[in-house]
Amino acid sequence: MDGTRTLTTLAGLSTALVVLAGCSFDSGSNDATAGGSSKLVIADLWAPDSGYALETDDAFTLTRAGCLETLVTVDGNNQAQPGLATDWKQTAPTSWTFTIRETKFQNGTPLTAKVVADDLNRLLKATAPPRSFSPSVISTVTAADDRTVRIDTPDEDHFLPLRVSVPNTGILAPEAFSGTTTNPVGTCTGPFKITSTGTGQSLSLTANDDYWGGDVALDSAEIRYAESGSTRATQLRTGEVSVAANLPVTSLTPLKGDDRITLEQASLPRTTGLYLNTRKAPFNRIEARRAIQNALGLDAIVKGVYEGTATAAAGPFTPDEPWTPAGLHPVQGNAPAAKAIMAAAGIDPKSLGFELIAYSDRPEFADLAQVIQAQLAEAGITVKIRTGEYASVEDDLMSGNFQATLLSRNHLIDLPEPISMLRSDETCKGGFNLAGYCNPQVDKLVAEAGTTADTAKRQALYGQIATQLATDVAFVPLVHESLTIGVAHNVRGVPTDPLERTLLTKDTKLS
Repeated sequence: MDGTRTLTTLAGLSTALVVLAGCSFDSGSNDATAGGSSKLVIADLWAPDSGYALETDDAFTLTRAGCLETLVTVDGNNQAQPGLATDWKQTAPTSWTFTIRETKFQNGTPLTAKVVADDLNRLLKATAPPRSFSPSVISTVTAADDRTVRIDTPDEDHFLPLRVSVPNTGILAPEAFSGTTTNPVGTCTGPFKITSTGTGQSLSLTANDDYWGGDVALDSAEIRYAESGSTRATQLRTGEVSVAANLPVTSLTPLKGDDRITLEQASLPRTTGLYLNTRKAPFNRIEARRAIQNALGLDAIVKGVYEGTATAAAGPFTPDEPWTPAGLHPVQGNAPAAKAIMAAAGIDPKSLGFELIAYSDRPEFADLAQVIQAQLAEAGITVKIRTGEYASVEDDLMSGNFQATLLSRNHLIDLPEPISMLRSDETCKGGFNLAGYCNPQVDKLVAEAGTTADTAKRQALYGQIATQLATDVAFVPLVHESLTIGVAHNVRGVPTDPLERTLLTKDTKLS
């Protein structure tokens, strides 16, 4: 998933449960019957829109529905754990083998090494394979025998087990594929079987009674997709659904005062920042970027825009991640600080006026842009706001034809480590380097991190990179966001997954 649509688990992450007080929730509307049958209705954000092609974000839709599974999973510390593979080992610098679990797909087809190899090779041949599992990082996938898959890489790759934890590498039965179409009905291995795809606006699911992972608590479930956060919040408040996922901060107010709803929140590895185009004046000067940064009061943004659900950011990483440098702190600015920097550098505040892109796919960006506009105005800097859907501004962003943009970026979207994001966003030739930032020293550190096997040493390198990005004001960090899921009082076992890969699990239940 890209910077606008994330579907990302951090060491030391804690989940806060906030119980709110009030009225009007009918928990009986979600089909929990006296006879023991239980159906859970969930409102989620990301509807499938690519025909369930696994190289697309639809793969996340299928893992969140408890249908699609991968060879490897990750635990709360981002460490690889068995999934459809029971174990794995690096047999040579550029070769890994995975032992495939003995189980069956929901339609009865056996899971074999050949099926796995065929699926992963199909992914490699996709027109646009995911960055985490593409021909640039994977050479070959072969079935060594009925239960062993071998994956070879062009270079030594310490991240290979994490690569096959990404939803795009999920495994479906051969019957799922016909020509260019993908059909997940009955072809998954997970705890839930899809019985109906609801023309793309919903999924109907029933428990997989033969699930290899054990008993499934729910009999059935339905996931309904609604792009509007306020719609999902309303559906939860009125009892139309029992779980509302990915609630934006702009939709939380109507839920306050309802004592039959719990808001479960967790920090996301997602940072919203102000990206200034460093390719051209005035923001090719670090003093200009630093002046903008020092004009912004982050605490006011956290309280006024995010209603206290976010935290002020010092860099791309959240405070509780193991690679975040201890000495890096948010810059809490104000107009006098910005004016002093501009005066010392001989910069006329009027010369720093710019157009700010605030794409409407993130509903909070409208308020955020206005706060930035007001805070910079106090320092004498004029901001004009440009709005529109991300699709309408993407060409300008990717071509560098802009002055400044807001961007919400998940740094664990490709892998449960930040190496992929750093390569794409912060290196001189990175494919998603919107700001045009370039520092050969950072390129060198990123390259070193990518080839370092020792986890502690690699994390230390990530910390050095974060410190250098802050020193250079590669972008202006604003806030780290939180994941909020609204849950009815009679629901248990809904994960608050910062990787946003899971939502419905075998342990989710109605009480």
